[in-house]
Amino acid sequence: MKTRIATATVLAAFTVTVILWLPGAVFTGYLVAVSALAAWEWCRLIPGGLSPVVRGGYCAGVALLLLGCTLYEPSWVPLTVGASVVWMGLGVSVLFQIYRRSRVQIRSGLLLGLMLLVPGPVVLFAIQQSLDQGRFLVLMICVVVWGTDTFAYAVGKRFGRRKLAPSISPGKTLEGTLGGIVGAIGTGIIFFSVLMENNNVGIIGFKFWCLIAASVAVMAVIGDLVESAVKRSAHQKDSGTLVPGHGGVLDRIDSLLCAAPIFGSWVFLCEKGATVAL
Repeated sequence: MKTRIATATVLAAFTVTVILWLPGAVFTGYLVAVSALAAWEWCRLIPGGLSPVVRGGYCAGVALLLLGCTLYEPSWVPLTVGASVVWMGLGVSVLFQIYRRSRVQIRSGLLLGLMLLVPGPVVLFAIQQSLDQGRFLVLMICVVVWGTDTFAYAVGKRFGRRKLAPSISPGKTLEGTLGGIVGAIGTGIIFFSVLMENNNVGIIGFKFWCLIAASVAVMAVIGDLVESAVKRSAHQKDSGTLVPGHGGVLDRIDSLLCAAPIFGSWVFLCEKGATVAL
């Protein structure tokens, strides 16, 4: 537990520093490096395994694709909405299999990896670089995702009774999951009120932010469940061993990979003038 807390503290401090104070190029490099490591671990989860050469080529391809998106700047809304639909579809599949008490399976593959690993980092880069208060917005989504994980663990440890998905993640409880979502929403609201000038970011007001925080928290849970299903299908407990006390890089960013596209969808739709009645 001490190792887990120490690692999380160091990684969080470093990530916040990169997001808020270091040049954009450093942030981009950080995203590319983390995504390449996650891609390496994803290849480990593919049935039958891949040779080191193929895994290295796949990691390089993911890195180049990310860099290409940062230079080309595609239309963000189709990318974010499409990625959100993929994640939600996988989440519904996992929940349906849990409800049916059947064996939960999601087989990893190279194409699926691209669809899950690339959009999230691209969204974070686009928000930080192209939007007013973009650095704070990126920090906000990180805070909500981290809050989901932290509160889920704390509430589950103290009050958890009913298992959420014992076949793929024995430690997760329904109480912990609900506590994580509620705690993350509350944390997001507090940070929004403290950090954002006049409680407003462009046309995103306080009420709309509450909706965004709720959707991000829910998607963070889905991302964790989906990655757990992929790992169990590959008969692996963790995606890797690079992060002491946590497993692999993919184990640490799965929730963020899932939550970033829905966050980007809300933000970029608002930027394009879409309105939400709240």
